[in-house]
Amino acid sequence: MIFYLLPSERQQSSMDLVKEDYFSIWEDKEKNRFSFLNPYREKLIRAFKVKTNPLLPAWRRYKGKFWESLEFWCLPSKIQLDIIDKGIIISPLFGMLAVSDLIPKYIVEFSDSYEGRTLKSFWKEILKEHTGKLLDRALVFDFLTKEQRETVNFPENAKIVRFEYIRKGKRVVNPMPHRAYTVRYIAERSLGEEGLEKINFYDYKVKEIKNDGNVISVIMEGEGKYI
Repeated sequence: MIFYLLPSERQQSSMDLVKEDYFSIWEDKEKNRFSFLNPYREKLIRAFKVKTNPLLPAWRRYKGKFWESLEFWCLPSKIQLDIIDKGIIISPLFGMLAVSDLIPKYIVEFSDSYEGRTLKSFWKEILKEHTGKLLDRALVFDFLTKEQRETVNFPENAKIVRFEYIRKGKRVVNPMPHRAYTVRYIAERSLGEEGLEKINFYDYKVKEIKNDGNVISVIMEGEGKYI
């Protein structure tokens, strides 16, 4: 099995498209894939007084550099379905989300406190068993921030692929657009562990692939002429 671990974003759209209330759809697994997390979500929604309507698909709700660069709405339907099928978003309010899950706008961060601990600590404990089982023996393309990654339990028998981007000889500090283009390339060509060396976009190409235990690091280098 292959998964794409994708970032949630603080910057979100206020579009009003789906009038339904979150609590009215949250048992529908086509609209809320990880509904077993509902009891924890309800506590947080009430604690942080999140308005539960209107709703948008997660890919449309998030507006940060990753999702804007991914341009999910422009992708061919086959590629959209691949990202929906394999994508898991790590969220401070919802824990895990599918790319197509319907969610309300929220201003909640992993650093926020709930019952005497941060939401990062809260979800790390809750998701420990769930992510461990889900990612068992999987190939995982990890595009999360460090903070989001710390909530995930990566099994030793999973293979984790992470990317580092070098621009004009220096490490890219904010690689979210680069990660979005990488996801698109992988999905468009149905890449697995084989073929990583072929990844390229704009003027970025793979410089080196390093293996350290179950972690595969792909170093990509470019001149930064476009991003």
